[in-house]
Amino acid sequence: PGATTTYTITASNAGPSSATGATVADTFPAAITSANWTCVGSGGGTCTANGTGNINQSVNLPSGGSVTFTVTANISPSAAGDLVNTATLTAPGGVTDTTPNNNSATDTDTQAAQANLAITKTDGVTTYTPGSTTTYTIVASNAGPSSVTGATVADTFPAGITSATWTCVGSGGGTCTANGAGNINQSVNLPSGGSATFTVIANISAGASGSLVNTATVAVPGGVTDPTPGNNSATDTDTISVSADLAITKTDGVGSSIPGGTTT
Repeated sequence: PGATTTYTITASNAGPSSATGATVADTFPAAITSANWTCVGSGGGTCTANGTGNINQSVNLPSGGSVTFTVTANISPSAAGDLVNTATLTAPGGVTDTTPNNNSATDTDTQAAQANLAITKTDGVTTYTPGSTTTYTIVASNAGPSSVTGATVADTFPAGITSATWTCVGSGGGTCTANGAGNINQSVNLPSGGSATFTVIANISAGASGSLVNTATVAVPGGVTDPTPGNNSATDTDTISVSADLAITKTDGVGSSIPGGTTT
């Protein structure tokens, strides 16, 4: 789905008579969004040189001649199930075809969805302060060619994060749950070229120490192959930056002192 395929359709005449005005037809299935074709004759066969869309062409086939259509077909990114495509050849009026059972040919391809999913994650800083908050932006995207329904975006927050709330917005046709709290484990729909962006507000423990390491992942659903799995995980790492506003005051409450006395 989302890719292209090239069909080769050859109509021929084994004779003994010539067939002028035979018809080659191919109505492409709904899963094919557009098609361009060229045609070349051989052995005296003639046909229209090129065209677009469904084929419904008159061809001339002398005995021993043939015509070959080469079709470049674009497949819908959301195509599902088998891709079944049939071409037919019909003799012109006044001509009897002695073997009509070879006047139709069908090509069947099973679905093999492929989607290059990717994920990024950042809070835009390199350090964190215990007891503060940080905002992560997590973007799951699909570079295609196939659309994906039911990809999984997951993020289990580390112990240094005490709580988190998040929102999600789709783009380019992507859809996701609008908001939630706690760890993320969400199903998202990502058409080819679509994305889903999670914005996470995370509260950091006042006692957090060491680096704050947080990883988000995106996974394709069953039946879909990801040709580049190395970009399905993204990690944001912030080192600790302890800050504290220390202050001191001192007074004895008076403006003068008495020699030999006391002061507090």
